[in-house]
Amino acid sequence: MTPRLFFVASSIVAIGAGCDALTDVAVSASDFAAATADAHCDRRFVTDGGQASAFCQEVSQTVAASQFADDCRGKHLATAGAGLCDRSRIIAGCKLRKINQDKSLVWDWYYDVSDIFADAGSRAGPDGGFTFDFVPPKTVEDVSRLCASRSRYEDGADLALP
Repeated sequence: MTPRLFFVASSIVAIGAGCDALTDVAVSASDFAAATADAHCDRRFVTDGGQASAFCQEVSQTVAASQFADDCRGKHLATAGAGLCDRSRIIAGCKLRKINQDKSLVWDWYYDVSDIFADAGSRAGPDGGFTFDFVPPKTVEDVSRLCASRSRYEDGADLALP
């Protein structure tokens, strides 16, 4: 093999090896970009200026977990976190029927918040500034009515038990 032909052949092999490496990097990047995660936005616990609510919204298998968490903190001044909502003190939930582009699933879990009101003491209610954005549900039937409300869930929601 002439030196010139050897150089061309070895260059083609090197380029081919480089393409394999780039392909591996591209595949890894696409796997990472499509990675899904679970996240939650606990609306019971808000910072100053936020409007507390008696539910925690969770999204599972989403590619937008960090965006969801940013919206939770930015729009609602609520507590965002990785993973699903805490399951203690849940009354029931609503599984949203809305179909998300990333095929993620969304639930609103409603809680017994009587302990939060008890802890708030004189700060609870309109004069104390600690109020919820709607009357908190107390029973599974209350949550079922919330799930059926088209003004709350435009695309509908189904009752879910923890």
